[in-house]
Amino acid sequence: MAGLIKKYSVPLLFICGALLFACANVQRVAIPGAVFNELQMKWSLTASQVTGFGASFMYVYAISQLFVGLFCDRFGGARVIAAGGIVFSLGSFIFAFMDNYCLLCIGRGLTGLGGSTFYLGLVTEAIRYFKKNYSSIISIIIMTGYAGGIMANAPFSFAVSHSSLRIVLAAVATLQLVLYLFYLMPFSSISKPPVRDVPFSCKSFVNVMKIKSNWNIYLFFSVHWGLFYSIQTVIGKKFLEDFCRIPSSTAAVFLSTTSLITAASGFVYVIGCKKLGNRRKPFCLLTAFTTLLFFLLMVILTALNIRNIIPAVLICLFASTSSLSAIVIPMIKENNASGETSSAIAFANSFSYVLVAVFGNVIGGMLSLFTPENVGGKLIYSRSAYLSVFCVMLVCAFGVLHWAWNIKEGTEKTRLRLSRDNGQKSLKHV
Repeated sequence: MAGLIKKYSVPLLFICGALLFACANVQRVAIPGAVFNELQMKWSLTASQVTGFGASFMYVYAISQLFVGLFCDRFGGARVIAAGGIVFSLGSFIFAFMDNYCLLCIGRGLTGLGGSTFYLGLVTEAIRYFKKNYSSIISIIIMTGYAGGIMANAPFSFAVSHSSLRIVLAAVATLQLVLYLFYLMPFSSISKPPVRDVPFSCKSFVNVMKIKSNWNIYLFFSVHWGLFYSIQTVIGKKFLEDFCRIPSSTAAVFLSTTSLITAASGFVYVIGCKKLGNRRKPFCLLTAFTTLLFFLLMVILTALNIRNIIPAVLICLFASTSSLSAIVIPMIKENNASGETSSAIAFANSFSYVLVAVFGNVIGGMLSLFTPENVGGKLIYSRSAYLSVFCVMLVCAFGVLHWAWNIKEGTEKTRLRLSRDNGQKSLKHV
């Protein structure tokens, strides 16, 4: 057995690591959006407390993105995943078995901290082991991660409805621990790079933040992602159940569909950019106008009290604009010195998840201003509550259009030089 593990240590390492990354996506997407009502009923929480679970994960996950890359450069991706897996498993078990709200938030924060190591760690190891074909390996890792996002809605909700929230959370935490233990088997057999003397410095982040033209890209990218991901992982399913009166299982299917559409949209953007001579700003503007139209329609439908399947369809259509990395990352590369491109991308990635957490807090706080109606043990929020949330999001959507309009695109020569990066660079934002 030991000889077999040693022989296939590298593929086993990547399989277990990719499955851990999928589990991180389950944790990131499922809590709180897929089980909002269940969380609220189990611990008698307000809406702001429920969204606090997602925010606790996202804030830690976002800030960690700035440093995980540095740790991977210094210690190697495999070691970083090994350390992160312990924290990830610990946080998942705390959230599965504790009842104190502060401990639950700590558990979510630890889960976010550990989960933040998997993707960048796997990317680092893919580049080290598969120098010629690493982009293909990363594509497989990405698709495995999206599978976790799909599992986090309909399948996760189905499991909770047929057992209990605690049993499902405990089962997921146990599965994660088993995968982590399997990861440690090939980890002990693979060759590891020497620890490099890479200094921990925030100077490069400060430098990219000083470039004014970066901020139109950062704000367009991050606010758009924050708006979409808040719909997908915080309020979307709850809104479809409360306002549209769509059954929980059906609402979960719609949200799982958004993950499928997100996975496909990145490749569509890559093809579209190539067809337009690697021009990216037209796609930024298309995304911005689509975002504005989506929230305008959501405000109108909510204001007119139109309760049917149309909002669910619109959410799925909105998901087609969600995978922007294929166009944003090359623009960031055009806009920054070669030695600071990674820092600029890491900052954009981190900032986008910070805004997801901020939007989650804002949504929860706004819903808590309205007294919900208790229907069969479920707290149902009013039309006015959701209308106020969508009005705030609509204002932010105007900002997305403003920042997209002011993005400065690189020259044709620069775009051609970067055209080969379109496919593989689209894999960075996960």
